[in-house]
Amino acid sequence: MYVGVSKSIKIRELQINDVYGMLNWGKHDSPLFEDYNFPKLNDNEIELWYKMKTKKKNKKCFAIITDNNNIIGYLTIRKIKRFRKKATLGIVFDPNFMNKGYGTEALNVFLDYFFNILNMNQMILEVAKFNKRALKCYKKCGFNKYKKYNKKIENQDIDIFGDDYYKDIRDCFIIKNGYTQTVYYKMRIYSEEFNQRKHKHNKNVNTTVDMWKSS
Repeated sequence: MYVGVSKSIKIRELQINDVYGMLNWGKHDSPLFEDYNFPKLNDNEIELWYKMKTKKKNKKCFAIITDNNNIIGYLTIRKIKRFRKKATLGIVFDPNFMNKGYGTEALNVFLDYFFNILNMNQMILEVAKFNKRALKCYKKCGFNKYKKYNKKIENQDIDIFGDDYYKDIRDCFIIKNGYTQTVYYKMRIYSEEFNQRKHKHNKNVNTTVDMWKSS
């Protein structure tokens, strides 16, 4: 059953068959995004990955599906605090379907479900400064920066300051204690802010059922 439906995509809880579909995803060109490439997994590893994403108490994972039932991304909410009505968001897309507007569309659909069906109050996320595409999407959906910090990049072999491939994003990095670090932003949006934007822009977003009940 879908938690949200829009013109181009549908969102529902992640199923194990979706993980097999992710094995066919494309790869990111930039080494900075290699951690977002979906790995090649065998059947046992797929089952473990699926359990890790779906069987923890304070975590939920949702598939982003096209009209022809292809999985093109997934959303994760973790650190779910029901009493304080907030959670932390993660979103990953098949690189073959990026820069097509699916991210903004999926996020608006999911936020409507999160705030107006689950009755949550605050969504938080973290994003690297060099991830310009994601930053643009989050801002477009109403997220605001409220904190920043430095964090070591995973691949320390990347020559940020020597390779001209990275010249346009060098201002996002520093060398500290011998390690290449990048700026991360914490961003958030509140229920009231989302619904004000939804009303103002007359978003065409539909949601269905409360999936907290199906754990």
